[in-house]
Amino acid sequence: MDYWILAGSSFPSITKPNLLDQFKITDKGYCAYFRQGVALQYLGRHADALAAFASGLAQDPKSLQLLVGMVEAAMKSPMRDSLEPTYQQLQKMKLDKSPFVVVSVVGQELLTAGHHGASVVVLEAALKIGTCSLKLRGSVFSALSSAYWSLGNTEKSTGYMQQDLDVAKTLGDQTGECRAHGNLGSAFFSKGNYREALTNHRHQLVLAMKLKDREKLIVIASIFNQRSGVECLPRIDLGAIELKDLVPDLRI
Repeated sequence: MDYWILAGSSFPSITKPNLLDQFKITDKGYCAYFRQGVALQYLGRHADALAAFASGLAQDPKSLQLLVGMVEAAMKSPMRDSLEPTYQQLQKMKLDKSPFVVVSVVGQELLTAGHHGASVVVLEAALKIGTCSLKLRGSVFSALSSAYWSLGNTEKSTGYMQQDLDVAKTLGDQTGECRAHGNLGSAFFSKGNYREALTNHRHQLVLAMKLKDREKLIVIASIFNQRSGVECLPRIDLGAIELKDLVPDLRI
């Protein structure tokens, strides 16, 4: 399948269609991803070039040519200033040869830079490459939930939010759980699923109280109080006494 079909993009600026035909991807043509990435980079389509390299690595994670090509393309892109310090840290940690780590870092940089479509392709390629680290997988799930949310795909976004939550629970990461429940609560609220929103915000509240995170408690209470007029979302009532003790200026 062609990368530009996957990404939902086209190439209107190209005046020689035969040039594109050289880079059509077949199931076994992993090296074609490299040629496609180079061509896209030459055309100034840096985000799409990185997505092409990542798609190739998802098919052939052991390809040093694709990995080096991706790093070089990233360093020649407008993201170099923000990406280079991170890459230098990876080199010090001897993680610069890890396809999963490099691809996931580039994917998150693309997300930060606002290239949401390309970031989805790159981050999902990282998941296909795989890693034994649940924590690293969780960071990719979280990034993908943000990317799909920005693209308006709430179903995909909430799916990745749930996977992010599952990882946090497995790791015993209460801060991560709190964040994930908050994201799910906001997502369900925006979809009109107020009962699920309430359930997740209540879990978020309980975790924030356990963590004694004053700032997060104020934010959560504000969410409850702002939405208290909506059906199924009462004013904050869970653990009100304990919460008031922790946050004296909270309006209950």
